[in-house]
Amino acid sequence: DRLRLHGWRFDPDTARPLPHCYAICVHGYTGGPEEMAPWAQHYATMGFTVFTPALRAHERSEGRYVTMGALERKDLKQWVNLIVSHDPRARILLHGNSMGAASALLAGADPCHAPNIKAIVSDSAFVGASAQLAHSMADALHAPRALARPSVGVADLLLGRLADASLADADVLDAVRRLTVPTLFIQGDADTIVDPSSARRLYGACASNDCELLVVDGAGHVASLAADPGLYWSTVDAFLRGVDAFGA
Repeated sequence: DRLRLHGWRFDPDTARPLPHCYAICVHGYTGGPEEMAPWAQHYATMGFTVFTPALRAHERSEGRYVTMGALERKDLKQWVNLIVSHDPRARILLHGNSMGAASALLAGADPCHAPNIKAIVSDSAFVGASAQLAHSMADALHAPRALARPSVGVADLLLGRLADASLADADVLDAVRRLTVPTLFIQGDADTIVDPSSARRLYGACASNDCELLVVDGAGHVASLAADPGLYWSTVDAFLRGVDAFGA
């Protein structure tokens, strides 16, 4: 839809950068590139060239509507294509938090995605936009989830009319059944924003032969890094060392 999207690029912060290796760090709902600083810094120190895009309708990026991954997945593919246009040998890691994680999984599962996507780290992804909206509305209203479903239907109609998108396009649980790239799912078991069973469900459905799961005790939403940074980064680093494309 010809929106102008903005983001930041960071060069590798090491004397021995990884050639042709890139990390795209994707923020969550209402967030921005700056919240990805801890992840960007870590990946830059590992030798990656790092991009931290602002999703549509966030920060300086254009757009009026957030679509919970339905269109953000396409935007993310455009960032991948931009990198590949400058470096056809690019090997790309997608790291997303919350809605950014859902968008990364949706982009990686797209059968038309660039083969340059070599791995995904998904931190606190939801299983689908419809399920997440129902979960959030039920919590806000202190009501059974079934009572929130009509409101989700209305939201889907509005999304179709205003943004030419559908919540069904952000069905992450269905998408990971087609996901073949190495993927690490992370979630805190005290998450109150996204159902804490989400990572286990996504992990169980993932089609990739190289799929790992980290559940951090006592951690809230996108708070696993803060809760146990040693465990978090040792798990991520070990996962990436096992991905041949990064030569780590």
